[in-house]
Amino acid sequence: MRAYSAARQEHTAEDIAHIVDFLGTALYLDDPEVFTGFLTWTAGILQARHVPAHSLVTGLELLAGQLHDFPRAVALRGQGIAALYDPSTDPVPDPDTHV
Repeated sequence: MRAYSAARQEHTAEDIAHIVDFLGTALYLDDPEVFTGFLTWTAGILQARHVPAHSLVTGLELLAGQLHDFPRAVALRGQGIAALYDPSTDPVPDPDTHV
């Protein structure tokens, strides 16, 4: 991400803000699908734009350190990661095996 242009860094920050917004909304509504659905939809958009969708997982992993005091948020983050790898949806390709 260090090589990103200023505009791309700004878009990435906006994307992370959306992820946090949907996480908070899903927690407030006690509806994991709000979050997991957003993540899988976003993964599809990223793939269509030739952006590696696995970057969502990286972002979610980075959030873990900020959520350690919020067990429901940590659990929902885990559900989001699982949804991204769910074979019934479009899975996020593994960067080490995807060509």
